Amino acid sequence: MKQMETLNVLNLETGQFEGKTITINDGKVTEMMEAPISHLRTYALPGLVDNHCHIQPAYAPLFTAAGVTSVRNTAGNSLHLKPLKDHQYASFSPTVFTADRVIDGVPGLWGKTSSGSFSTQSKHDAIEEVKRQVDVGASFIKVYGRLKRDVMEAVVNEAAKCKLDVSADLLASTDVDARIAAKMGIRFLEHNSGIIQSLIPSWHSLLSEKEDRALLEKGLDEDKLSTLCEELITAGVVIVPTLSLFAQGTKESHWSISTSVKTSALTSLEEHWNYVRPYIQSSKQTRLLEVSKQITTAYHEKGGTILAGTDSPAGVDTYPGQLLHRELQLLVECGLSPFEAIQSATSIPSKLFGLNSVCKVGGTS
Repeated sequence: MKQMETLNVLNLETGQFEGKTITINDGKVTEMMEAPISHLRTYALPGLVDNHCHIQPAYAPLFTAAGVTSVRNTAGNSLHLKPLKDHQYASFSPTVFTADRVIDGVPGLWGKTSSGSFSTQSKHDAIEEVKRQVDVGASFIKVYGRLKRDVMEAVVNEAAKCKLDVSADLLASTDVDARIAAKMGIRFLEHNSGIIQSLIPSWHSLLSEKEDRALLEKGLDEDKLSTLCEELITAGVVIVPTLSLFAQGTKESHWSISTSVKTSALTSLEEHWNYVRPYIQSSKQTRLLEVSKQITTAYHEKGGTILAGTDSPAGVDTYPGQLLHRELQLLVECGLSPFEAIQSATSIPSKLFGLNSVCKVGGTS
């Protein structure tokens, strides 16, 4: 189906709206021409990118329904994503830039080796897993905090040989912090992870409520945080705060979706979240949210690169697609201008990953 629309489109370089006549074929913009702007009353943004999520075919359309036309899938499985890769849902699903199984230590945070996680203490086995992921088309490599330091470094070195970036979730790490990760060559810190450990070495996300409160109640030292941000920015580190993930686990900052329309996929996700809900400690999530906002504010003030991501559907009530709107709000609370927040979910990931609105899995598109 072909249609034409004349509207105001946001220019992601200038921050200004410009009159455009766009041609849409089968849900995709195929042509864009200049148009007068004076009498237009319709506005449009480029498609958004959720830079940290875990997509599955069943709920992939929930992203595009909320204007999220591309996602960075931070750990998954090539077999599970095959329906998206084969374009079975092409008209309704976002472009997917994806990692394969997360590489973790022993015991793995999510248990033994499975379809979504590879647990090892062996450098050799970890290197072979990187090679396997390259062969199945992984766009980047994801590591977890229980991976031993020497094994993690071997993963990073092998990924570099294959010209792939490494992303790290270090929330549970007691061995690798942000400084160490940056020196290894890890480029992306998911959840702002490893930064707390760089300043408070005894902290990690699996502490008890009492232990966590004792370490995080007063926040982070501003001067030390500022110095650390400068070091990480110099090393080229990009942070993905996922503030909305933490906010959804709190009582004070919890956010609800703007529609009551329920799909079978959303109903299934809500059943899962209700199962997980009793295990979420609101007070710990509140402290982690506040500290992560402190980190995000400092990183922005120093000029660091920040990407908007949600970790949907992890945690609780992390609605695929719509939660990215909440993430942008939280980034603005950290000092980003509304335009800068939009850029963190549009032009910046587009340049980093080559993402656009074409439905395709893996590589750049």
